[in-house]
Amino acid sequence: MGISGDDPSHRCVARVGVGAMGCLFEAIVWGDDADWCAGVAREALGVVEDLDQQLSHYKSTSDITRLNAWASHSPVRVEPGLFGLLSQCAEWTRITGGAFDVAVGALLDCWGFHTGAGRVAGAEEISEAMSRSGMAHVALEPETDLVHFLRPGIRLNLGAVGKGYALDCAAELLRRYGVTRALLHGGLSTILAVGTAPDPAVRRLTVRNPVGGQFLATVEIADNALATSGAYHQFVEAEGVRYGHIIDPRTGWPSDTVITVSVVARSAAAADALSTALFILGPEAGCDLQRDGHIDGFTMLSRGDGGDLIVTSAGLP
Repeated sequence: MGISGDDPSHRCVARVGVGAMGCLFEAIVWGDDADWCAGVAREALGVVEDLDQQLSHYKSTSDITRLNAWASHSPVRVEPGLFGLLSQCAEWTRITGGAFDVAVGALLDCWGFHTGAGRVAGAEEISEAMSRSGMAHVALEPETDLVHFLRPGIRLNLGAVGKGYALDCAAELLRRYGVTRALLHGGLSTILAVGTAPDPAVRRLTVRNPVGGQFLATVEIADNALATSGAYHQFVEAEGVRYGHIIDPRTGWPSDTVITVSVVARSAAAADALSTALFILGPEAGCDLQRDGHIDGFTMLSRGDGGDLIVTSAGLP
């Protein structure tokens, strides 16, 4: 996706970046005072850095690492924001029929993508890991913010939703400060708009076609978010077969029908989570989610039965 922050139509703009969650996050804030815009942008990205420390399964002191270590032994109380995120993840698991699931740490480890050493997992290994995966084995107690894993070996991995959630929290801080125009992104794969950017050329986002180089769509966002999922950058090949890094939690194997999908939703976390789900589920499910109001719209490039390329869109101009 493409994004530009150079907009002469508004008096002041600040563009601030920080590295977190394995990518570059940026906040572009428009306002009447450049120093003030830069200050609130830095504070918003500080929220992202804090959430990286909380949500990363790579960090030994994170809340997720603590949950993964102890929640199968006894219930663990978590911070209310994290509990709310896990509750929403459970709901996304429900509405996608299990195509989105964050309790898949054991399964992802089989394939090695998250350690940078991707490999083709064996069928027995996948079966064993799936017995230790799934939000069905995670108990959430809303009265006490307690989380309990109902069987040993369950591990959470928020990689499919963490960036979007961090952007939502950063945007919430900007709104509390009275910011009415901002764009934020995490690695350009998830982009969130606070209000409407002053110039249509700035808020107009291009969705790239990874096959051929043309654009799939041009999308304008305002008080919503756009996220893209694809497996064309992270994959492993064996015996002439390419296996992408997006694993179907229901089967344990990578999904290979969809090439790329971009989702527009009211929150960046929803766009992140449901773009991942639609990468697995395909275009018909995208139309269902859009019709039922779970997403604002989507565009998808997939392969038909004969290998032909198919573009499917709903809810977008």
